[in-house]
Amino acid sequence: MPVYAITIFTGAFLLFQVEPLLARYILPWFSGTPAVWITCMLFFQLVLVGGYAYAHVVATSLRERRQVGIHLALVAGCIVIMSALTLIWASPITPGADWKPANPDFPIARIFVLLIASIGLPYFILSTTGPLLQAWFARAHHSESPYRLYALSNLGSLLALVTYPFLVEPALSLRAQAIVWSILFAVFAAGVALCARDLTLNAVPQAPQSSVALKDRGEHLSLTLSPRILWISLAAIASLMLLATTNQICQQVAVVPFLWVLPLAIYLLSFIICFDNPRWYSRKVFHPAMAVAIFASCVVLCSPQLTIVVQVVTYCALLFAVCMVCHGELAMMKPGERHLTSFYLMIAVGGAVGGIFAALIAPWIFNGYWEFNLAIWASAALVLIVVMRDRGSWIHQRHPVTAMLLLAGASLIAELIGVASIADIVRRVGEPSHLIRGIVAVGLISAVAFQRHSTLATRWPGAVIQACAFAALWVVGGVLLVDVSANLASSVVATRNFYGALAVYSVDAKNTEGHYYMLRHGQIVHGEQFTAADKRYQPTTYYGTESGIGLVMRFHPRRLSREAQDQTLSVGAIGLGVGTIAAYGRWGDYFRFYEINPAVTRIANSADGVFSYLRDSRARIEVIAGDARLSMEREVAGGASNSFDVLVVDAFSGDAIPVHLLTLEAVEIYLRLLKPDGVLAIHITNRYLDLQPVVSEIARRFNLRAGMVRGVAGPLVKPSEWILLARSGSVLEQPDIAAKLKPLDSPHKVRAWTDDYSNLFQILK
Repeated sequence: MPVYAITIFTGAFLLFQVEPLLARYILPWFSGTPAVWITCMLFFQLVLVGGYAYAHVVATSLRERRQVGIHLALVAGCIVIMSALTLIWASPITPGADWKPANPDFPIARIFVLLIASIGLPYFILSTTGPLLQAWFARAHHSESPYRLYALSNLGSLLALVTYPFLVEPALSLRAQAIVWSILFAVFAAGVALCARDLTLNAVPQAPQSSVALKDRGEHLSLTLSPRILWISLAAIASLMLLATTNQICQQVAVVPFLWVLPLAIYLLSFIICFDNPRWYSRKVFHPAMAVAIFASCVVLCSPQLTIVVQVVTYCALLFAVCMVCHGELAMMKPGERHLTSFYLMIAVGGAVGGIFAALIAPWIFNGYWEFNLAIWASAALVLIVVMRDRGSWIHQRHPVTAMLLLAGASLIAELIGVASIADIVRRVGEPSHLIRGIVAVGLISAVAFQRHSTLATRWPGAVIQACAFAALWVVGGVLLVDVSANLASSVVATRNFYGALAVYSVDAKNTEGHYYMLRHGQIVHGEQFTAADKRYQPTTYYGTESGIGLVMRFHPRRLSREAQDQTLSVGAIGLGVGTIAAYGRWGDYFRFYEINPAVTRIANSADGVFSYLRDSRARIEVIAGDARLSMEREVAGGASNSFDVLVVDAFSGDAIPVHLLTLEAVEIYLRLLKPDGVLAIHITNRYLDLQPVVSEIARRFNLRAGMVRGVAGPLVKPSEWILLARSGSVLEQPDIAAKLKPLDSPHKVRAWTDDYSNLFQILK
């Protein structure tokens, strides 16, 4: 077993180390959006299905020597190809710069092509390791169960995910990570060869294929279509919950490996627990835990103002409960060893089904991130189906306490439909009517429990439990629909694509003077504009006249020139929003916006749209489609330089920061495009992250003058934080700017961010 254990563990470790590595490598090429990770996950899930299908066919259709010959030839071919790629790329698995996308079209297809070229074959081989080597082990050592090797495999995967953000990423550059990974892959290949040798020496002749019993809680059931469908369904719901939770979290903080791997680590941990030993999963523990987690998540969904810690903990607790139940039920249904590879294949298919829905179908059918709501309801519905199917489960038993608790829980959830905050919940619970109902409910539960052996108590609870379970399911569905409706209330436009979900809202429509439109990405406002004729030209949100960018646009030395032809400005802006900065445009000015999301461009630039900053601006406006970093790199490569008097960096997805736009390599490009006396204005307003020390280190590395302007709130103007950087003092020393400019005073010191290194833990507020 040690040889098999080490090889399977190493394969699983490499399998899940390369996922964040490659996703982190290509992330800057696709604007740093969370969808990059979701798309990568889908690719890895699909390759996993292919690997499991290959393992199933090879293990069940070929004799031992033929299996060994085919698989070792595949592994050897992979080693040869990786060696050849070392001569072309910086490492065998990291594509060169010529693979960067030329435009933002078809991002999912481009990501798939990149991953196939870079890691497709090695990942396919690694994905076959678990089921194939376990089948070899079962064939060579028939007296020992291979299922604990599956738990070991998931342990290796979990360790890979945990060590990546805390040890690997901070310590090694991406190139070094890829090289070390490739060396370990060669070691893994040697382990596969040793396992193959063991199989050829110790293989036990396989018994004829016949109808084999499915062991399910001590009963022998035929391996029909029904259990296979349940295997796929349970795996699909767990996968969908994983990806939906990842999306929910990453949209609010940042697209960084830690927030990728946290949900995935929880997902794998549930596999380890459930498949290590049957005693670790108990319906009495995890079904109530899942119910509580669903209730808590409904409350948090209705309270978006809660801290990120509360949100992340609640959503991760829900993910753990759902995965424990789904994978626990899978472990209870696992078949005999003859159907081992088929069982793993169905699990992989289920995972891919969940991934396809999250990455491809949900963005197409939903105009928001509603797959999280759907995953919550679907997980509850599937669990109800599973326990209804099992005649020995709690839903068929006559426990009055369970019945009353379900009834009370359904009633409480129904009461909380439409509740907007924790304070409202506390207030409602504290009302006399609710207290009286609670006392009555407790009394009923106690009375029924006391009389549980009476004739009445032993007849009705079973039916009540089932009725209340279905009622609770539909009540939860109602709450989740209320959350969706609340997010779409008053929306004029709601759209979603690869780069995010956007909604335009009409606010205070009955107030002629106060009516305005608002663009929101998730919970974050990306632009607002009054509709009144005397207010529609006012810059709002983070671009007010007293904000950092407002001061620069008003008091730039060129604006103060006596010659009209010298008063014009050339302005670059990374991130379009609704085009608010264009409100500062004058005749002769030139504004170039870089925007990767075509939906944002349509909303801000539509001829009949509700936002008119771009249409109303006196400046000449140009919008460049594609990732700003890549577009600027191409401009510099084409000979462009000294293009802008002002360059604005403000590209956000929710509160997720574009890490690749704050690296030393990115700033070097910005400075190439700035005039010698130009100003780089970086918007760092963020609820959860203190970006000041990152920009301070940038200023130190490039010897730039720097200062911060904290803008104050006003009508539709929000408090903001802007850092202004410049090579010279010609702009920052202007009296009206210098009076508001404060020195960078963050007590934290951080290592400079590069394309190979970034660390958000150091700047968490």
